[in-house]
Amino acid sequence: MLASITPGAHGGNLDTPEMRAGTTAYFGVNVDGGMLAIGDGHARQGEGEVCGTAVEAAMRTTVIVDLVKGGGPAWPRLENDYFLISTGSARPLEDAFRISQHDLVGWTGELLGLDQLDAYQLVSQAGLAPAANVCDTNYTMVAKLPKSLLGRARAYDGLHERLRATAAAYLRHR
Repeated sequence: MLASITPGAHGGNLDTPEMRAGTTAYFGVNVDGGMLAIGDGHARQGEGEVCGTAVEAAMRTTVIVDLVKGGGPAWPRLENDYFLISTGSARPLEDAFRISQHDLVGWTGELLGLDQLDAYQLVSQAGLAPAANVCDTNYTMVAKLPKSLLGRARAYDGLHERLRATAAAYLRHR
């Protein structure tokens, strides 16, 4: 069993302001019977969460879970309406940065059918790399690529858009 307070390939306490309403999170299931835990709601958090606490708050949250068979990402990935986001959690901070960048380069190459070096160049020239947290037992970095660069390519066959539509319908009928 892994402690949820430590961010890592399993998810854990990623502490990124990118994890918010409207964001789709993709996690690999690493073991049979893998479980999902959700917590540590933040009403506000800056980039980098440097002091170990954000504006922590109780939350009423609606979560839609969909199992995508066929292998998940090695590291947690996020998607919102504007960005594809890869995460990396490790110490030292440079390793967290490398993990997030490596994953985003690979994901971008897969989605766009690019050679790895071409995907590397695209992420290098158009990507963003804010720190998520630098206070946990592992640091977390994120790598972001604007979805406007993807053309018609959709991550996970458009799962984010389908989940957003499902959530909107649920909230309208609530």
